[in-house]
Amino acid sequence: MEVARSTIEFTLTAAGGPAIHVRMRRLPARWLAEVSGPVPTAGLGGSARQALTAALQPLGDVATRVFLADLGLLEPSIAVLEVEAMHGSA
Repeated sequence: MEVARSTIEFTLTAAGGPAIHVRMRRLPARWLAEVSGPVPTAGLGGSARQALTAALQPLGDVATRVFLADLGLLEPSIAVLEVEAMHGSA
């Protein structure tokens, strides 16, 4: 996982399925999630989770639930809190 001032990059894997690369970027008042995988997508949201969910939706409901349940989201979740703290919003 890579963390820059306003960007977090990480990979998620679905059991038995393909891995996806995710780039989360903090924008003024919102988050942008870009997913590179079998189907490249992007999503905007008021929170990082909303943006990621929006970016995963084109992959289908089952894939979205599987990726959002991936324990690989623990480290990026902490990074999101750090980025939000740097930007003065929680």
